[in-house]
Amino acid sequence: MLSRLVPPEDQLHELTVLIEAHHPLLLIESVEEDRARSLLAHAADRLRMPLLMWTPTSGLVRQDTDASGPAPDTETPAKVLSFIESADREALYLLRDFPNDLNDPGLISRMKDIYRRYFRHRGALILTGPPRELPPELEPLFTPVRMAAPTPREYHRFISSVLRDIGERRPVRIELDGEGVTRLLEALGGLTFFEVRKIITQAVVEDGCLDEDDLSRVFEAKRRIVERSGVLEYFPHDRNLGDIAGLIQLKAWLKKRRLAFTQPEQARSFGLEPPRGLLLIGVQGCGKSLCAKAVAAEWSLPLLRLDPSNLYQKFFGESERNLKRAIRTAEDMAPVVLWIDEIEKALGQDSNDGGTSQRVFGTFLSWLQEKKEEVFVIATANDIARLPPELLRKGRFDEIFFVDLPIAEVRERIFELHLKKRHRAPEDFDLSALAAASEGFSGAEIEQAVVGGLYTAFSNAETLETHHVLGELGATKPLSVTMREKIDALRAWAKDRAVPAG
Repeated sequence: MLSRLVPPEDQLHELTVLIEAHHPLLLIESVEEDRARSLLAHAADRLRMPLLMWTPTSGLVRQDTDASGPAPDTETPAKVLSFIESADREALYLLRDFPNDLNDPGLISRMKDIYRRYFRHRGALILTGPPRELPPELEPLFTPVRMAAPTPREYHRFISSVLRDIGERRPVRIELDGEGVTRLLEALGGLTFFEVRKIITQAVVEDGCLDEDDLSRVFEAKRRIVERSGVLEYFPHDRNLGDIAGLIQLKAWLKKRRLAFTQPEQARSFGLEPPRGLLLIGVQGCGKSLCAKAVAAEWSLPLLRLDPSNLYQKFFGESERNLKRAIRTAEDMAPVVLWIDEIEKALGQDSNDGGTSQRVFGTFLSWLQEKKEEVFVIATANDIARLPPELLRKGRFDEIFFVDLPIAEVRERIFELHLKKRHRAPEDFDLSALAAASEGFSGAEIEQAVVGGLYTAFSNAETLETHHVLGELGATKPLSVTMREKIDALRAWAKDRAVPAG
C-alpha cells in the first residue's frame, strides 16, 4: 500500500528544498505516518540519499535497500541519536514513535549536537507523529513540515487501491456515477487515509457495493471524527439562503463572492483573492446563526462550528492547543465554512484568566490575517463591548454586517416560512395582521409565537388560526422591549461602522 501513496508535487518540492538548504532537524506533525514515510521515501529517491527509519521495536533500519537488519546498538532513543551523531552522513533518518517528552538533558544535548554537525551538509533527522511540545532549547532548531490534507486525486487513487484489495477477497460492485464519485471525494475531505480505509471497507463489506446510500455513512463517520476533539461540531447541509427572510444586502454580497471562493485559482488569475470571511453583529434571534448554515449549504461546503464553551481549559497552554487543533482540522477539510458563534465568548477580553484569552486571541488573529487555505470564516456576535478593537479593524474580515430586527415586509415572510415548515397554508392566515402585531419581534420570537399558537390550538382540539398566533404575540415581551437600551446602543454603534444586512 505504501508504494501507492504518491505525494503531491508541491509538497515533495517543499521538502526537498528544505533538505537541500541544510535544515538538519525536521518535524512532521501528522498521525498519517505512512503518508509521511512515503513523502520521505520519494524525497530520498529524488535526492539520491539513503532513508533509514527507527522505531522502538525494530531499531534503525535502512528502507531503500534490502538491508538484512537494524543498525547495531540503536534500540533506545539515546542510542539511535548517538549513532546518527557519529555517522555524520548525508542521509534521512526518520524517527517514528519517538518519545513525546524530549526534556531529558541527554536527548536535548544529542539533538543540539546533531544540528551543529548536520548543518554542514544535507543530512536530516525527521520526527513524525501527533503534535508535540518541544523544549525551548530545541524549538528554534526544528523546521516544521506541514502535511497537507490529501487532494481529491489522492483520495481517488487511495480508494481505488482499497477497493482492489477488497476485490481480491470478494466481489465488489461500484454503483456511483461521475457526480456520485465527486460527492464521495468531497465528503471524505479532511479525513486521514486510515479513516477512509475503515469507512470504505465497512461500507463495501456490508453489502458488497459502494453506492449513493453509503454517502450518509461517510457523513456520519466524518461528523463523529470531527466532533471527537470536543471543540468543533459538524453540521450537515439542511438550509439555503431561500430559508432566510430579508437580509437582502448580505445575500447579494454572498452570491457575488461564491464563485471567487469555490474557484480560487480562477479568481486569482482574474486578479482577485478569494473572500476570507465576514462578521455578523446584531440583535439576538435575527438570523445570524441561520445564515452561517445557509451559506455552507448554498456554497455546497462543509460547515464546522467552533464551540467557545469547550475551547478554554484549565491547564496552561491547552486552550491555545485546542484552537490550533480546530484551525488545523478546518484547514485539512478546506474548502470549508468555519462558523464561530458568539465570537465574543471565544475571543472576548478577560483580564482575570492569566492572559489565556489574550494568547488565544493572538493565535486566532495571526491565522485570520495570514491563512492561505480556503476557510471562509463566519463569526457572529451579540455583545460588541466584549470584542477586542483589533478584531473589528478593516482587513480582518472582508465585511462587517449589522443584522437588525425585521421590518414588516420581512416579518410577513418569516411567518410564511414558519407556517409552511409546520404544514400550514400561509394564505389561510392574515399575515398583514400578524406582521403588524409583531413589530419589534425577532425572527426567533416570531417562530416561538407560531409554536405557542400551535400548542394552544392542539390543547383545545382546534385548527391553528390567526387569532391563536396573535394571542401569543400579545402575551410576549420581545427583547426590543426588555433590552431596549442595549439594542439602541448596538444600533448607534453599527450606524457608521457596519453595513446593514437587510
